[in-house]
Amino acid sequence: MAEKVRTGRKKDMYKRLSPEDPVSGKVFFDQVLERHDIDLGDPVNQLVMHFTSIVGLPFEGHVRCTGYRNGILYLACDNKSWGQLVHLNSSEIKKKIRGVFPEIELKKIFTRVPTT
Repeated sequence: MAEKVRTGRKKDMYKRLSPEDPVSGKVFFDQVLERHDIDLGDPVNQLVMHFTSIVGLPFEGHVRCTGYRNGILYLACDNKSWGQLVHLNSSEIKKKIRGVFPEIELKKIFTRVPTT
């Protein structure tokens, strides 16, 4: 009888630490990024992390970038008014993003208002 081969993500690919072992923040952060295959040098990840500084006022503090997939930028807004303001200024937002990250193909901007 053939033995089953496990495929998929390896849960135990990192050395387990005992509760007494100190863990530096940088080591922990690097392990989390590696485990989830996140590359900080990727332009899409840079866009998500620095969205508010790229777009600037008046959106800073009211609109957050939650993701990017297949040419669509997903934003979370504080309320519906901010969502409408994003749609009114979507061409300007796209222009600012293309100015910083010309390699990102940006077709649409979707907004949502998180429920409270």
